[in-house]
Amino acid sequence: MKRFILLSLLLVSVCDVWAQNELRISRVHLYRDGAALLEYSGVIATRQARFQMSLPPQAMAAGVHVRTDDREKMVNYLVQERTTDQNVPLAGLRELLVANKGYVVTIEAFEGKESIGYEGELLAVSTETDVAYLRTEQTIEIIPISSIKHITGGRAFNLSKTVEQKEMVLSVYMVGDYNELPLTVLMPITDFASDARYLLDFDKENPEMSLDLTVTSPLNLENVDILFYNHAFQEKLLSDFSSQAAFRLAGVSMMKNTRTTYQVLSAEVPLALSDEVDVDAWEPDTKTLSMKSKGKRYLNLTNNSTMDWFSSTLYERKGLSLGILPDPMPNIHKKTTSKMEYGPSPYILTDNARLVKVKKKAVDINGMKYDSYLYEGKIEIRNTGREAGRVRIIKHAVPDSRRNYWFANRFIDLKGKTKQEVTQMEYEVRVEANDVAFYSYRYELLIPSDN
Repeated sequence: MKRFILLSLLLVSVCDVWAQNELRISRVHLYRDGAALLEYSGVIATRQARFQMSLPPQAMAAGVHVRTDDREKMVNYLVQERTTDQNVPLAGLRELLVANKGYVVTIEAFEGKESIGYEGELLAVSTETDVAYLRTEQTIEIIPISSIKHITGGRAFNLSKTVEQKEMVLSVYMVGDYNELPLTVLMPITDFASDARYLLDFDKENPEMSLDLTVTSPLNLENVDILFYNHAFQEKLLSDFSSQAAFRLAGVSMMKNTRTTYQVLSAEVPLALSDEVDVDAWEPDTKTLSMKSKGKRYLNLTNNSTMDWFSSTLYERKGLSLGILPDPMPNIHKKTTSKMEYGPSPYILTDNARLVKVKKKAVDINGMKYDSYLYEGKIEIRNTGREAGRVRIIKHAVPDSRRNYWFANRFIDLKGKTKQEVTQMEYEVRVEANDVAFYSYRYELLIPSDN
């Protein structure tokens, strides 16, 4: 009787010391580089001194952190390797079936929800169709290998070998009296694959932006929150971990090694298209009198959603076809607008120019004498698109590196003006569809006088 009482007390003490692990994965923090952070959370019961939990094979043992909600409670933890013996079959089921060709065996297989038994001579195994052929007294049965649950007879089916299995184990040690202590374990893990992309849908009545998240998990996850971060994982930031993610999904379940896509955001987006053409500067030694410039089209996006948009690949749907924009979407904060390149513009500009010296005395500006030249040009604006529109033309002056020249608008008073104020000329021209418009302009070119 005394031995029974002592044995009972010993079992109670061991169960109290090595507490059962009741922590569950509550959050998965995904990072742009494919790494992830598993967040386990739970409550430790009264007087539990320590417990152990096995780490998934993909876990990064060096980066595991354990935290409590009470900073005054002392918690120590250690990740170490544990070796166990495990019995495994001598070979795979398919290899054993091939080795038992000609033997009489009894096979139990599940077809639907029912278990059916077969007994007969094992004829062959097809590696292409993954089935086994069994000759019974009445016929030849074709049995899918994946449906086989148990085999008797033959040789080596029920034999196994002992192998050492190594795994990483987290041991958590608590000092003091704990009463329903909330505990959190942060565990970096690899082999997650995630990607977030935006889709701009022009087929909707009002253009709509949606954000899709694609995740492939190495684990089976049930009812977890997913937080996505638009930057790479950094272990040094783990001690200051906070949940300032780009966006969050609640109550998500995923199957192991299964690609799953979630729609995170869908919101109407006010759009504005603008066309711009940059015209290079003419210099006095330029021999050609004409040059062509192609325009670029820009898309202005206004973020009226409840979250900040981060830089990512941007797809578009037009007429049920899917394309990709040349530039990724920039970071756009809530209630702000950003401009991004949308593709080539339908506008093509041809700048025809000639340089004519003006016969007049040197111009004196702020005590400096300049020889004055008149710069005349005509720009041909061709619209190859099917719709009328406006194009913004930016006519550049001589680059700042050529300090011996100074382009100036001929009709601007140069006194009191800085060089930066007169280095380019901007204007906007409306052009009808499949039409050509012309614009004439004048510049004054000032060169420091030798006189």
